[in-house]
Amino acid sequence: MFLLSLGALALAQLAAAGLPDGRMHGNIMRPPSIPIVPLVNNGPVVSRNGTVLPSYDTVYEFDQLIDHNNPSLGTFKQRFWHTYEFYEPGGTIILMTPGETNADGYSGYLTNLTINGQIAQQQNGSAVLVEHRFYGLSNPLPDLTVESLKLHTLQQAIDDLVYFAQNVNLPMPNGDKLTPDLAPWVLVGGSYSGALTSWTMVNKPGVFAAGYASSAVVEAILDFWEYFEPIRLNMPQNCSADVQAVIAHVDQVFSGSDTAAIQALKENFELGNMTHLDDVAGSRKSHNLKVLEPF
Repeated sequence: MFLLSLGALALAQLAAAGLPDGRMHGNIMRPPSIPIVPLVNNGPVVSRNGTVLPSYDTVYEFDQLIDHNNPSLGTFKQRFWHTYEFYEPGGTIILMTPGETNADGYSGYLTNLTINGQIAQQQNGSAVLVEHRFYGLSNPLPDLTVESLKLHTLQQAIDDLVYFAQNVNLPMPNGDKLTPDLAPWVLVGGSYSGALTSWTMVNKPGVFAAGYASSAVVEAILDFWEYFEPIRLNMPQNCSADVQAVIAHVDQVFSGSDTAAIQALKENFELGNMTHLDDVAGSRKSHNLKVLEPF
């Protein structure tokens, strides 16, 4: 499970976008990344002892291993954000990655507007946000070739979190003496990064003192047809009947042997040259149907 490639997620980031969240238009499912929490404090960040700290959006870099199975390949610059606004000696380090997205704009997760900052505030802790490999500017290799994406796996992502925690020199007093063997670390995540939190706690036990996983998608379902089932059950029955009739017709034609009917249907969708019928059907779900999202 941990060797499952995440390359498709990286390639998706390259698609042309027409909406701020990366979608070409509103008929495409929203991206699975966690929401951005806006920074509402425009003033200076001040620690509990009155020290003025760098702003939440200050970017730092960590020398992360390109390949945890072959450290001889060297390191790349992995971006992270950090504050010790609530830290007191003996406090907890709260670590999070936003997951499969550019981490720019996610520094709001360092504040107490989020569970991360609330844990830091309660536990006298320091909050850290680290960018996931192959997203934003944290790229192990300079391209997204198949060979490069062999390093874009769950296991590499898990190992990134562990290696970061065990080796980072946090930009704060005694920041080189706050590794998990000397201070408790809590790993936090939501959606994919929540799943990554769960998998890390199982795959690398004993590194993090605790994990907090929100809406963690721990089971990957390739054909998740149940996604639209609540809509089918709750939309007006005449509408749901029409949608089901269209789907049944496409399924019947594409699973049959009438090549002329198949080609005619493809051309009706202006996809006459497309060879993979599952892609033809999938494109209709994404581009031509009305928005049928359950959220």
